[in-house]
Amino acid sequence: MGLARTPLDIDSVSVIVVDDARFTCEMIRRMLKGAGYHDIRVANSAHQALEMMRERKANILLADWLMPEVDGLDLTRQVRQFDEETNHYTYVVLLTAKEGVESLTEAFTHGVDDFINKSPDNKELLARINAAGRISSLQNALLKANQRLTELNRLHEERHSFDTITGLGNRAYLERQLDNLLRHVEARGGAACVAAIRINDFPKLVARYGEAVGREVLEAAANRLQQSTRPLDVVTRIDQACFGVLMNQEDLEQCHPNAFRRIHQALNLRAYKTSAGFLSIGAAVSICGLGATEESERPEPGEIIDFVSRHLGEAQLTGRVHMVEWRHRAPG
Repeated sequence: MGLARTPLDIDSVSVIVVDDARFTCEMIRRMLKGAGYHDIRVANSAHQALEMMRERKANILLADWLMPEVDGLDLTRQVRQFDEETNHYTYVVLLTAKEGVESLTEAFTHGVDDFINKSPDNKELLARINAAGRISSLQNALLKANQRLTELNRLHEERHSFDTITGLGNRAYLERQLDNLLRHVEARGGAACVAAIRINDFPKLVARYGEAVGREVLEAAANRLQQSTRPLDVVTRIDQACFGVLMNQEDLEQCHPNAFRRIHQALNLRAYKTSAGFLSIGAAVSICGLGATEESERPEPGEIIDFVSRHLGEAQLTGRVHMVEWRHRAPG
């Protein structure tokens, strides 16, 4: 119903006619040109047609079923692969002398959209081509709209993956990076080292000095973290006063408190310069290492982050980098 009412913009429809019989190609080209089509390309082999498509996509491919070397069905298969790679839709019509349900089933199984007897009535062929043009135009418009929607969703996700105060990635970003690293470790070995870092007594600090000073402390802590980590380490802010750091180590032995000593010292040994003066503020650091596991046993990133964060109280009490061994928390 909607298709029938959709006007066809012939000027925007590109047609490729492919047949090893030059006379057939020329006859169809003249018929289409007489009907108002302008973008018509003619190929005398499937290889030539594919080259034309790679140079510039087509809306409609009108091809002979029986051709030497590559027939219409194999050509259709390659066109469908090309469409998948380029996010495009090519409407394929085969010209054939074959008849019967078996031929129809064979054609549709291979991805053919329509087929018509060879040497058809011009009116019937033109009607099929006009319908193909409308369907292809609508389908490609939908593909472009979906692609644009996907891009907008990706941009939306990226914008919502970063903390507005520190400019660091947020918890969602850390979870994605941790999931990627766990898969990498599973495939290639090594270890993922996860750290949770919390500014001690941050709510009390904000209550005493105000949110502006709290923001200054967070920004300073973020800068110190970035200066104390390696270029490929992931530094994020995952909660109000909690940061997350992700390191890719060669093995679990390297996921050791010594690897985070510099971070601990950077956050704890120097006072923070704020608009309220220099403030001595501590930070707790809890870390956990994970090696390769079977995919079925791989923990969820959020579960790991929560596990490490639960040990921050112990880290604050000891005043040192607190190492915890990963233990899966049973449900309930």
